[in-house]
Amino acid sequence: MEGLNWNSVPLRKAALFVALALAVVAFYWLGGDRYLSYHEVSTKGAQIRWFIASHPFESVIAYVCIYLFVAVLCLPGVTLFLTMVGGGLFGFVQGSLLAEVSSTLGAFLAFLLVRYLFRDAVARRFEGRGSKVRDKLKRHGTKYILIIRITMAFPYFLLNPLLALTSVSPWTFLWTTAVGILPSTIFYSYLGYRIGLMGVEGTFKLFPILVMLPLAV
Repeated sequence: MEGLNWNSVPLRKAALFVALALAVVAFYWLGGDRYLSYHEVSTKGAQIRWFIASHPFESVIAYVCIYLFVAVLCLPGVTLFLTMVGGGLFGFVQGSLLAEVSSTLGAFLAFLLVRYLFRDAVARRFEGRGSKVRDKLKRHGTKYILIIRITMAFPYFLLNPLLALTSVSPWTFLWTTAVGILPSTIFYSYLGYRIGLMGVEGTFKLFPILVMLPLAV
């Protein structure tokens, strides 16, 4: 298009922001929130298991892509659901591994997007909260990140952009995220594996207790 410089950084940022916004709108408009629901997964459990058994590689790719999409867009509450469903669908070991890798990479991608593309916009959105996190990091360093990851003191979808506003390096964010979310990933994947898909919806009625269990441990 004449007159537009596509090599311009602000223009590329704006284009990416519009693309992400459209992705969120399309997700809800196409009923993505309905498909990623406890009722939908439990009622179609037989079909999903058949697809996994007959297309194991494609199933893994689909699960990882869905998880990355949800994590990058910071959709609240869905990552925990996907972790439990992963345990119920793929088994405890494979489900834990897939959820751990997907959750870590999704958080890392969200961190990079905020750090290098949307820092100013997110800083205005979370004005005040970012300064509190920075103060804690200055006093406690990486131990603070590990503690809030392990105890889930901050929601997963909220912590990723908040940490991007601090001075923490991408490498530090990556390894502390991988280590910090591992206990809860194992816990919720095992829970999904034990209760099965039919029990996920009923179990989530105890959501506050489920969130408190890793903190108590």
